[in-house]
Amino acid sequence: MTDAVIDGSVGGNSARWLNHSCAPNCEAIEDERGRVFIETLRDVMQGDEPFIAYGLTIDDAITPELAADYSCRCGISRCTGPMLTLASE
Repeated sequence: MTDAVIDGSVGGNSARWLNHSCAPNCEAIEDERGRVFIETLRDVMQGDEPFIAYGLTIDDAITPELAADYSCRCGISRCTGPMLTLASE
């Protein structure tokens, strides 16, 4: 996606139900018209929760305060910690 932000709290769209995981089962795909679709990365069974990797990037250093504000709580053994990455990475 190019400089796009999906905010599920704006307009009450269905994206509000997508939670972050370090091992997502879905991903956001942008088409040529700028529409965003959620596609599965693997089989998702009825009743499974859809997860995406939020892909939150920032330009400045990840401070302990930011890391705490954006800490991941996905609970998997390979959890990366904060949901943030530096834009320069």
